[in-house]
Amino acid sequence: MAVPGLSSLLTEVETAVGASRSDAVDAAVKAFRAKAPPLEVIRAAARAVATHYDRMSGVAPRSLAILGAAANLTSVMEPRFGALPTLQAVAYAAAEKKARTPAKPPRVVSGEVTHLGRSFLFAVRAGDVAEAESIFLGMVDEGWERKMAGDMLFRAALEDMGEGGRKLFFAVKSWQLARSLGFKEARTILRPAVEYLVRGPRDRSSFETILGLLGKEWVDLDALSSGGRALDDAGRSRVTAIASAPSDSACIGQSLSILQDGYAASSIAEGLVVAAARRVLGAKGYDTEAIKRLLFAHASRFVLMFSRTSERLYALFQSALRVRSPEPSIIADVDRDPAQRNLDRLANDACRDSPSVNEGFNLLLADACTTEFRATQAAPVVMALVKMMDAGPKDLAAFHSWADLFGP
Repeated sequence: MAVPGLSSLLTEVETAVGASRSDAVDAAVKAFRAKAPPLEVIRAAARAVATHYDRMSGVAPRSLAILGAAANLTSVMEPRFGALPTLQAVAYAAAEKKARTPAKPPRVVSGEVTHLGRSFLFAVRAGDVAEAESIFLGMVDEGWERKMAGDMLFRAALEDMGEGGRKLFFAVKSWQLARSLGFKEARTILRPAVEYLVRGPRDRSSFETILGLLGKEWVDLDALSSGGRALDDAGRSRVTAIASAPSDSACIGQSLSILQDGYAASSIAEGLVVAAARRVLGAKGYDTEAIKRLLFAHASRFVLMFSRTSERLYALFQSALRVRSPEPSIIADVDRDPAQRNLDRLANDACRDSPSVNEGFNLLLADACTTEFRATQAAPVVMALVKMMDAGPKDLAAFHSWADLFGP
């Protein structure tokens, strides 16, 4: 049943976030007191962020990723704390710089979806933002998830590792946000991811390296992209070697070899997530570069699980390259820690610090680590979250101000 006045409260959230007003959080608190579901508050904030995204800036739509992570965390948190990640995400979104006026509605191209997909890739490669967004948004259907649109978005992002692979990460988080919101207004929410994909800093060097090696080896991606067995001890050792390979070419070659030996791409991706988590554990202090490696491995595994095309293997190769770094020196038995972790409590703790003091990394990491621990059951993944929470800057003032929302 609709709550009287709730719609106007959500409109107030949207207006305040869109205008970058500090009272946006107060509006969100009022909406929660009126029993607004967290996802509806997130929807209002996401709509404001997306329509006021500075499409000419080439800056990553970070607020949308943080809102996407908050939406994911609603399924992890204890119900009475369900508002917590949303309030923190709204606070971050309201503080982020935005365009003064909302973007004009885009032109949307209709047509046969396979043809649109190819045309989208060409437009992205050519740097034509207007063409790319009109084609991509024509592929997106409001109200349901058209996987081919996601395939093309992720494929385009995997070709370009500008800013260390942020384009794939923000594409994945924007897609997950649209999914959490039932793909209603999906064109609005996904538009900034496409604009950042085209206008953001470019770097195709790693993709060209991958293509060069695959072409030299006459690799059949179709044959390697499906099936395979889970990692055993020997496989896990090989993934460890991949993650610490001495060069990019060796990293790709070893990744190809383990696929050719029958290990499943999805299991290798899980191994790379664990390798990335170990690098977080081996880092000194609050190491955002180590966090970014883990976030990219997390996004890459999503693509591997989401897509059924052979090109999804590019996500595996790019993840291996992104994680590649010296093997950290950490406690030898960390991988054998049998403790069962209370994920909702850890997520709760991670969401207590204001995202303004850590650029939202704690919230993003809480989302990634809780998701990946469920998949891998690997202790380093959840311990990476614990370590960064302990090492990061603290600011609990906002959390304490909302205490009465969460009950005794």
